[in-house]
Amino acid sequence: MRLPVFEIEEELKRAVATGDRARVLLKAPTGSGKSTAVPGMIRDAGLDGTILVIEPRRMAARLLAGWVAKQRGGNVGGEVGYAVRFDTKYGRDTKIVFLTDGVFQRWIQDDPELAGVSAVVFDEFHERRLAVDVSLGRCLDLQEMERPDLAVVVMSATLETAGLAEFLGDAEALEAGGRTYPVEIVYRPSKPVRDRTGRMVDPPAWEQAAAACREALADPECGDVLCFLPGMHEIRKTEELLRNAAWTRGRTIYPLHSSLPPAAQEAAVASGGPPKIIVSTNVAETSLTIEGVRTVIDAGQARVSGFDARRGIGTLLVKKISRAAADQRAGRAGRTAPGRCFRLWSEADHARREAFETPEVHRVDLSEVCLLLKASGVEDVAGFRWLDAPKPDALARAEDLLHGLGATDRQGGITSEGRAMASLPLEPRFARLMMAGVEHGCVAEMAFVCAAVQGEGIWVKKRGGVGMKDFVEVRDYSDFQAEWRGFGAAEAMKFDPRRVSQLGIHGRGAREVAQGYERLKRLAWQRGWPVEEVDFGGGKDAVGKAMLAGFSDRLGVRFGEATLACRMVGKRRGKLDEHSAAKQADAFVAAEMTEVEGREVITHLNRATAIELEWLRELFPEDLVETDGAAWDEQRRRAVARKELRFRDLVLESRDIDQGVHLDAAAELLAERVLSGELVLKKWDAAVEQWCARLACLSAWMPELELPTWTDEDKAAAVAQICHGAVSYKEIKEAAVWPVLKDWLSGPQQAALDAYAPERLKLANGQTPKVVYGIGEDPRIGLRVRDLFGVWETPRIAGGKVPVLVHVQAPNQRPWQMTKDLESFWKGGYAQMRKELAGRYPKHPWPEDPKRFGLG
Repeated sequence: MRLPVFEIEEELKRAVATGDRARVLLKAPTGSGKSTAVPGMIRDAGLDGTILVIEPRRMAARLLAGWVAKQRGGNVGGEVGYAVRFDTKYGRDTKIVFLTDGVFQRWIQDDPELAGVSAVVFDEFHERRLAVDVSLGRCLDLQEMERPDLAVVVMSATLETAGLAEFLGDAEALEAGGRTYPVEIVYRPSKPVRDRTGRMVDPPAWEQAAAACREALADPECGDVLCFLPGMHEIRKTEELLRNAAWTRGRTIYPLHSSLPPAAQEAAVASGGPPKIIVSTNVAETSLTIEGVRTVIDAGQARVSGFDARRGIGTLLVKKISRAAADQRAGRAGRTAPGRCFRLWSEADHARREAFETPEVHRVDLSEVCLLLKASGVEDVAGFRWLDAPKPDALARAEDLLHGLGATDRQGGITSEGRAMASLPLEPRFARLMMAGVEHGCVAEMAFVCAAVQGEGIWVKKRGGVGMKDFVEVRDYSDFQAEWRGFGAAEAMKFDPRRVSQLGIHGRGAREVAQGYERLKRLAWQRGWPVEEVDFGGGKDAVGKAMLAGFSDRLGVRFGEATLACRMVGKRRGKLDEHSAAKQADAFVAAEMTEVEGREVITHLNRATAIELEWLRELFPEDLVETDGAAWDEQRRRAVARKELRFRDLVLESRDIDQGVHLDAAAELLAERVLSGELVLKKWDAAVEQWCARLACLSAWMPELELPTWTDEDKAAAVAQICHGAVSYKEIKEAAVWPVLKDWLSGPQQAALDAYAPERLKLANGQTPKVVYGIGEDPRIGLRVRDLFGVWETPRIAGGKVPVLVHVQAPNQRPWQMTKDLESFWKGGYAQMRKELAGRYPKHPWPEDPKRFGLG
């Protein structure tokens, strides 16, 4: 059957064969054949060099390479090959290479001019992976400079292409039809059930998926079933339910996720054979066509990578997928015939979901990308050619981490150490750990640490029972010593899940650590680094210094000997594990920080390693500072001299003494507490407040007088001046205020204040009421109505610029009317006042016409 994408074959070939900055934006829906057919079309357009096809997932890259090789009559490794992390299959004669975005990021790092490459194809661009965004920007820059002959093709099924078309500039926009059949969408939101405690909760995803699967299988036309679950745990639980159900007899059940061996992945997606149920993560969402699937069951969730800025760690959280991703998944049911998609959420929930996935640039750690860009010559990372610019705070965090690891200098320029780190196929932190292992002679130990931290770890995450605590020894200084012993026990049992679980060890997690450890040892051997046997016990200083080099941003100290609560770099707080080998140390670094929510949020510090404070002087002399300052003694309400030893913003040692307090710092501390209201200056009274308000108002009303301002900062400075020379509240409690305020203004300035913002106002009838000032308010006076007889016009101050708000008072001196228009009051308001109040206050004069009452 001819694939729909062949409709635009000739246009595509013409577009890529121009040889002059060829750019193509291809939009083609699910099932059009773009992932399998387009690379061959480009190859057949007459391009001599290699065509690189960038895929978001390892499984897709491997399987697509196999299918395309078969279509073109060859085997993988011949004309068509692939390159994924730790697995490559291509040779000198390979002309089409499918590779993951991470591998391509390293490819272009090692070969910035992409020598021998004719075209780069970005498949499934809508997933907006960070490595893809950056690689596309670099390819466009390369194309505009040294390689105008390089063709760039961007393909997607669901992406809104308007912004991307603008980003690509002069690009050929092509669109192909799809080969899809109608898919019926069925919403099956969960129904809450009662748990063991009697609470109503949503049933787990695997139970919902199994129930939907049972409903689907009741239809004889359901075909093969594809279930989308967020992760491997949910897949295993769903598999277990399906395998034990009578209604799945006759169907083969396959798991599908990126951690499976390639042969198992190929078996899951192979066509033909008995009817099957595939239980998959989002690896089956795009690129892969699984023949025979006519039913999709979608839990509507995926594990999404992110970065927790407050904790400074990467995360992998289960989140709701976007509407675009849901459409992609549903489309899997309509590749070969009409199908159905069961969505395990409500239609209302669907309408509230995000339209598209959030680009990774806005949710993941940027340190590796920043380092690679700097190593490639991009000095201003913020000014790089971003499709979506990273958020400034995320970029700043990445820059801080790189500087802390020694990859950049204080100006942000890359160091020789940073270039060496960028050459390693590791995240910056782990690259620094491996290099520190070389420097301190503990490469094997750091290889194990990197493998353990990057994986799930070996311990079963549960309270009680056998676990890490049973592998800790009295002389241990690092929690990785217990982890190494546990790993050794698991290795001796050949990672048998049933046997190792009795030791509190996760078999699969331990096996993953073993694989990572072997890969890192091979990397060390390739670099010529000495790799001895792991010996944590014999290398305390070496391991501690190497860990400090890689985790200096996670340095912590306990609040006291009787508590596990800790202060951390970055003004964070945490709690050290009660069984940690580092709990008696003066300081430690934590390789793992996890947040647990209960009644309160607690950050748990695990995988800690004790360090000596003198190592900070050796490794980070610029970040270790001794300060002489002042601190506030809350109990005695006085300032004291404080000598501190700080590592960045973390106080390592602190000592308070009464003698030698810096008077400027003491004044600041006292002033802070006066301004907050904690301490009271008794002589800062209402008269002082009125003087301040008069000055602030007149400065605003008559700027031509060029009077000093009176802002919050000015008030703070005045209070500090009043407090200067004192170290305790007792000394400032009765302190004089007016001497400082009088010095604030010169003689002519004080005269101007008295003239234009007087304390009292002399009225036409001889009355001298007090003027009340308020910052941002009208100045006001208040008089009984009889005392206003003879004042027929609104009084004004500030040289006539500002009318005074008059509170016209009843005989009992309560305001009856407030006005800035006395003329109108006398014309109408007075008569109404007389009518309402004359009977109640007969002794008060109430002439019909005050102006003829001998007063005006």
